[in-house]
Amino acid sequence: MKNHIITIVLLALVAYIATPRIVSMIKGPAETPTLFAAGLTLDQAVEQSVATGKPMLVLVTADWCGPCQALKRGALTDPEVTQWVQNNMIPVYLEDGTNPDAIRMLPVQYYPTTLVIKDGDIVGQFTGNASAASFLSKVQDLASKS
Repeated sequence: MKNHIITIVLLALVAYIATPRIVSMIKGPAETPTLFAAGLTLDQAVEQSVATGKPMLVLVTADWCGPCQALKRGALTDPEVTQWVQNNMIPVYLEDGTNPDAIRMLPVQYYPTTLVIKDGDIVGQFTGNASAASFLSKVQDLASKS
């Protein structure tokens, strides 16, 4: 009886961990959030950041990454997140399959990685998916340090 309970708990844990990745694979890659509609390269964003004095918000993502797709479908489509970032930052979207050279220039070890860069210096970064409120709080905190 005890072995059955342990087996059930382990299966439930595996299902809990694997479900977001499986759902992401079924849905396929999320659309690039409208927050990044300008399609700026890292170089273009640096120029705009220097000209405006705004820090850059750099999202490093990959189509095969489940947490990336969840972030793109969730927090990065939230109207409050979108409006705040567009008003206060220069957003840059770097996709693993499209921008490998730009990504190699950054200290990225995990996907998704969100970086705040000001005057060529990385003010801070964080990894993983987050709720809209958590994402916005982290970005605002890092932007205030720039």
